[in-house]
Amino acid sequence: MYVREVFLVFKRFAGHSKWQNIRHTKALKDTQRSLLYVKFCQRIKVAIQENGNNTNPLSNLHLAQAIENARKGDMPNATIQSCIKSTQVDKDASKTYTYSIKGPRGSILLVTALTNSQKKTKHDFQFILKKIGGIMSDQSLEGNFDKKGMIVGIPPPDVTNIEETSVDHAIEAGAEEVLPPDENNKLTFYCDMGQLHKVRDNLAELKYSIEETKITLIPKMKVSLNEDEMDFMSNIVAKLEDHPEVVDIYDNIE
Repeated sequence: MYVREVFLVFKRFAGHSKWQNIRHTKALKDTQRSLLYVKFCQRIKVAIQENGNNTNPLSNLHLAQAIENARKGDMPNATIQSCIKSTQVDKDASKTYTYSIKGPRGSILLVTALTNSQKKTKHDFQFILKKIGGIMSDQSLEGNFDKKGMIVGIPPPDVTNIEETSVDHAIEAGAEEVLPPDENNKLTFYCDMGQLHKVRDNLAELKYSIEETKITLIPKMKVSLNEDEMDFMSNIVAKLEDHPEVVDIYDNIE
């Protein structure tokens, strides 16, 4: 039963990469606009604040992972340490909030932001949406998503049939889902968030090169958009990602 479940999830997502390609392109532009380090720092701060202001990566695994991801993004160690220290100095100034945005055909964006003024940030987002479209939901839409662990990795070079082998490796490592490889042969595995580090270590033992590990939100159901609607939503995402307080944006789009 477990083998079949992982296999079906793999097939279900096959061929639906256009939106992810759009998101990937936006992420590259985000990097070019020098916001990448800001995002890494925001995620480090969130990892500290959501785990009792614990700044020790040995006992705060979420912080350890945020630091690892920042280092893989070439963020200097001095900048990382400065980010951690700034959180220690001003522990209560900013908090994490999630804002829900509704798009066409039941599409949803969940935007997490680290801010010291929930109302001001909401006003900023409403101003952006007023200019380009989209509706800020008065009610939280987080119930449409599940919180999961996510590991992105490159399989060993000796793997010949990536699609088939990745399903076997997902089962062996303890993952629940595996998505098709992207254009760079990177694979995305999902697992119970309590098993995140165990699954990551198991994949590393299988000789995967781990690119990213984090807690994420995945939609319970996805919606399909036409090309114009995708362009519309990607424009919203791009504008929101320019906001310095935005940490992550999640969606339910195929």
